[in-house]
Amino acid sequence: MKSNWIKYIFAIFIIGILLFAIFKIRQDEEEKKQEQEYTSNQEEKNTELKLGIARF
Repeated sequence: MKSNWIKYIFAIFIIGILLFAIFKIRQDEEEKKQEQEYTSNQEEKNTELKLGIARF
């Protein structure tokens, strides 16, 4: 009976590690998306500024 408890604890530990890994991967993907959006917004502003100077 003691070995059954060890199996359950081990299974819970493995599930915990998997959940943590999934959470970490999603968080990294979210940060990359935000970084890409920031970069694209910054490029648009630079283009508008250059066009404004050229029209003057």
